[in-house]
Amino acid sequence: MDQRSVEIRERPKAYMIEEEGVVKEVRGNKALVLTDRKAQCGQCAARGCCEMLGGGKEMLSEALNPVGAKAEDIVRIAIPSGTVTKASVVVYMIPATGIVVGAAVGYYIGKLCSLHLDLSTLIGSLAGIGISMIFVRLLSNVLSKRPSYQLEITEIIDPDDPECTEASPT
Repeated sequence: MDQRSVEIRERPKAYMIEEEGVVKEVRGNKALVLTDRKAQCGQCAARGCCEMLGGGKEMLSEALNPVGAKAEDIVRIAIPSGTVTKASVVVYMIPATGIVVGAAVGYYIGKLCSLHLDLSTLIGSLAGIGISMIFVRLLSNVLSKRPSYQLEITEIIDPDDPECTEASPT
């Protein structure tokens, strides 16, 4: 088969979560987008934790800006499909594994040193979750620099367009 006859087509990106917001500031190839926290977090299982920690009704997010949006543009931002799943594994599974491994190590150290097993298991599990949380933070810093883990502006929304049915946040 001739190489010139093979046409390489790029698959369109699939997005998992989409939200509308207003561009507040453009910084190079990225933009700060203001969105409604209730709408953006409505599907998240951990939204109760954020609500307990406080925070306003609006959220300011940094997003890649491949469409060239400018300040005050109404835009649609999205998270690439699969990103939420990968991030969930990092955020939930690594600490869970840290607790289990830490508890097992604490138990066996307690058994070897003839310590109170409940106390050594507790200390081991606390150490395990502490170490795993440090690891999650470091891994999060590395992954957040990858474009596949960043929000992306997918389109600029024309507020005069009659097909635009959702209310835009202001």
